[in-house]
Amino acid sequence: MDAHAQPPAVPPERPITAQVTVGGLEAAVLRELAAVLGRPAEALALEYAAGTLKLPTTTIGESEFADWTLFDGPPDLAAHADEYLAEGFGR
Repeated sequence: MDAHAQPPAVPPERPITAQVTVGGLEAAVLRELAAVLGRPAEALALEYAAGTLKLPTTTIGESEFADWTLFDGPPDLAAHADEYLAEGFGR
């Protein structure tokens, strides 16, 4: 490399404007998620487009999100619900 070579000139900072359009099922999921999180759907759409927010592409049980659970309770909850409730009310 030439010792007298100058580094390339850095262009002045200019804002970057981007537009993202998400439609279909992904848009519906993003809207619902935004409502739950209390965040703007547009912010989630940008995260989704950037790849930092992943959405399931198949139904639960068939995807990488299959191990997500909404409830972490005893496996026999339905069979013993009356007992569990009675114990809770008896305290």
